[in-house]
Amino acid sequence: MLLTRVEITDYLSVKGTLPIDLDKKVTILLGPNDHGKSNILKALQHLNDDKPITEEEANWDATDEADWNPESSPLISFVFSLSAAERREWKGIVEQIIREAAETLLEANEDHLEDTQEAERPAAAVTPTSPLGKALAATAPPAKGQKNPPTPDVDIEGKPMLSASALDPAAATLTLTRKGIDGSLQFAGVNLADLPKTIGTFVVSKKPRVELFEFLTTTLQDSATAETIATDDYEFLQGVFFYADLDPLNAEELFRQNDRTSRTLDNASKILDSNLRSLWGQGTNLHFHLRHKEKAIEFLADDPAIKSRKARMSKRSAGVTQFFRVSMILHARRQKNPANSYIYLFDEPGVLLHPQGQRDLLQVFEQLATENQIIYATHSLFLLNQNFPERHRLILKDEAGTKVDQKPYRQNWKFATDALGVYLTSNILFSNKVLLVEGDSDPMYLYELFRQLNRSEDVDVDLNSLGIMSFYNEQNLRFLLQLFTREGQGASLFVLVDGDPSGATMLKRAGELCRKIDPPIPAQGLADGRSIEDYCLFEDEFVRAVQQTLRNAGEFERKAMPKDLDAKVQKSWEEHKTSIERIEKKPKNEKDEKEEKKERKTTGRWFKDVSMELIGEEASKVVLARNYCQLCREIEVPAPNRDKLKEAKGLCQNIASKLALPSVRAKKAIQTSE
Repeated sequence: MLLTRVEITDYLSVKGTLPIDLDKKVTILLGPNDHGKSNILKALQHLNDDKPITEEEANWDATDEADWNPESSPLISFVFSLSAAERREWKGIVEQIIREAAETLLEANEDHLEDTQEAERPAAAVTPTSPLGKALAATAPPAKGQKNPPTPDVDIEGKPMLSASALDPAAATLTLTRKGIDGSLQFAGVNLADLPKTIGTFVVSKKPRVELFEFLTTTLQDSATAETIATDDYEFLQGVFFYADLDPLNAEELFRQNDRTSRTLDNASKILDSNLRSLWGQGTNLHFHLRHKEKAIEFLADDPAIKSRKARMSKRSAGVTQFFRVSMILHARRQKNPANSYIYLFDEPGVLLHPQGQRDLLQVFEQLATENQIIYATHSLFLLNQNFPERHRLILKDEAGTKVDQKPYRQNWKFATDALGVYLTSNILFSNKVLLVEGDSDPMYLYELFRQLNRSEDVDVDLNSLGIMSFYNEQNLRFLLQLFTREGQGASLFVLVDGDPSGATMLKRAGELCRKIDPPIPAQGLADGRSIEDYCLFEDEFVRAVQQTLRNAGEFERKAMPKDLDAKVQKSWEEHKTSIERIEKKPKNEKDEKEEKKERKTTGRWFKDVSMELIGEEASKVVLARNYCQLCREIEVPAPNRDKLKEAKGLCQNIASKLALPSVRAKKAIQTSE
């Protein structure tokens, strides 16, 4: 079961009901400190059976009201989606319960008729609205046009009644609730422990356990004592012990060094080495072991790149250890709290990490999310995930309590960055993979294109390591090249220009500048006759963005505009497409190619022309890009233009190759050098 939505009512800083939609992989709670992010994480913990709501967690304003009832408030609802396999299993369980209910009610009715000797009046006991009538109807085939058969209220094994709506055999979602102070977790108003056995077993076995991690330290512990190993601060080494088939919570005797405990550590080290090397798969030559040192046990590694001494994981770089650290901590938590599946919560996970370490952490979360749900709260710009804007939720608090903006990435992240008190352009300061582009709107289009292709899994490229900056002219390009190639910067650079005639001129000048640098920087143009707008995958949204941009520009300047502006834009666009198709269908020879360069109009050029025609001036291409990106992010089910997909995918793969951009997910390996 995947948690898709939580509704929090009158809980801590939440007054009233706060609904939050959750991503199936990673959900990011953004916002300033003390606005309610941590309270939301605390609310999610109440999904665990052993976590009732306490009186201190009730919203103060709600408890001051005369009609406040501690048996019904606070209230937290958890909405889960069922997988296809789970839906089939649920359907089988419900249909079996319905059949049992029908049989039970039928037997009860027959016994009643025999006892009262009223066999001449059976119809009175089996009316369509009676429990027996409902049960019998539930066992019959559905009527024509009826999706699901009606279901009766049931009372199996003396358990509390479940409503008919709670037993929909075609249900795709299930909702669990935690209601009131010290209230139990419930399904359809019935405590999980009181549910019919088959339903209770299904819900309990499928329900994930929630684990909260309040901090991730920047270093790894190399050793522990009998006193420290069982504490929460040493969960990293607890995970190591568990991988060595040792119980760190009951290991006091192991820390007393003697022949027997030394042999135990030798055997445990073999198990540890096998398990960790299996965990990382290919790509590491490290060997791991545990050994006594005075009253402590040390965790060490043999690294073939280090000849003079043993390797300590605490000495390795943050990027090397990030996935390793989190994996050990999660393994420790899983061993201490076994469950069928997990939702991992992280509260300010990057607070002790350098910006690059925070970027590495994003990749770790993405890797973990292949099998678990991740929800983390942050006020750091660097834990914004550029790859998946739809995963972010902005948490703010006003006089009425904590609120949520489900789409803070609108208007180019303006709402989110305003709340965080930062500017997104500072991203470029911490990027070591830099793409320099010709136009001011190019960064927005390219980021959005990468996001769309990442979402559809046509590419696997981590945007969080990519900085895109426009240079506009040769003078600015010269300055940026000097800035990013000066000693100590260590940045990878790639220069990209338009594929029109002016772009060809710029490419010639850019190439001369790039060849003067050692090593030379690659410079390239888009495909012939293309501007960045030609790579937009969503044609309808692009045309709507043009219409919106022209209308807003004209209204701002108080210009007289055509009443049929939208129709004129659509007609001009169709003519532009027809022109391109006609050119592309021409036989390819040298003469045609030369003519094509003169004749073909880029989509960027078309936008300028249609602007002049309809509002008498060139509208902003930057505003157009922003409008297009915003419209794209509103699409529920993306359906990109398949004809443009190949070309767009090729462009993004080329950029990723030139800059050696990493994958979205962290590598499951440890490097063998410090």
